[in-house]
Amino acid sequence: MNYSLNLNNRAFQAIKAGTKTIENRVPTSHDKFRYSDLSPGDSIIFTSNESGEKIKVEVVAVRHYKDFRLLLQSEGTEKTLSSGKPINEAVESFNEFSEYRKNIPKYGVYAIEIKL
Repeated sequence: MNYSLNLNNRAFQAIKAGTKTIENRVPTSHDKFRYSDLSPGDSIIFTSNESGEKIKVEVVAVRHYKDFRLLLQSEGTEKTLSSGKPINEAVESFNEFSEYRKNIPKYGVYAIEIKL
């Protein structure tokens, strides 16, 4: 299957450079598909919200976690974050999004491992 997702430019550039190999997603009302439907071998076309540039990646694996802290502790910040923040600061940043804060207890968070 082929999917499309928008990304902020910093995350887009980190994926393009190969330094961010895991995209983190919390189900929200804006999603066009369920992250649990992703399978290894699927393709995702990421579009930069800033430039409109696109890159195509392949899904390697999809893992589900109860919350961001568990995801970051298990997957590591080097592969999952484009900000370079330590775990505590990254968790606080994710919780700043009200829909994330509301939906994480219900749906958890997905670690989508990808390769260019």
